[in-house]
Amino acid sequence: MRLEVRIARRYAKALSEVLPDERLEKVLEELKNLASLFDEKALRYLKSPVVPVEKKKELLSKILEKVEISDELKKVLFLMAEKDRLGLLREFLSEFENFVDARLGVVKAEITSATELDEETLNKIKAKIEELFGKKAEVSVKLDPSLIGGFVVKVADKVLDASIRTQLENLRKAIAD
Repeated sequence: MRLEVRIARRYAKALSEVLPDERLEKVLEELKNLASLFDEKALRYLKSPVVPVEKKKELLSKILEKVEISDELKKVLFLMAEKDRLGLLREFLSEFENFVDARLGVVKAEITSATELDEETLNKIKAKIEELFGKKAEVSVKLDPSLIGGFVVKVADKVLDASIRTQLENLRKAIAD
């Protein structure tokens, strides 16, 4: 794991531990809104070793004047600024989201399908994921016509490939052997 991710994880864990369950999603939304204000140029500025920490803290203060966020999040952000870690904002967001999902019992699933899935099929797949993992599933869907037909489901480190493309590749390998 990259050093930046490990550092961001520490800040995310600290924030998640001081918040009660009922406030986790609200603070996550605040952090997502805040992170959306920083484009690549701003993140490069925050990561730059040439820019003094005081300038970075000033930028954060100006942004926080315009955005409504919780005191706990402000404290963590100013601590990150003090330690010159604001450039890890996206990693911090990603890690905090992981902690929130874990605490609230949510598993993220990505379904890649060759065609648009109807609501009934999507609900059946979601229900099966929830049954298998014993957690509430948040599902995102992507289209990939190269699958020919069927779908691929990714949940955490597990993959279920029910695509026609994979079945054809397996058939081709079987025939070749």
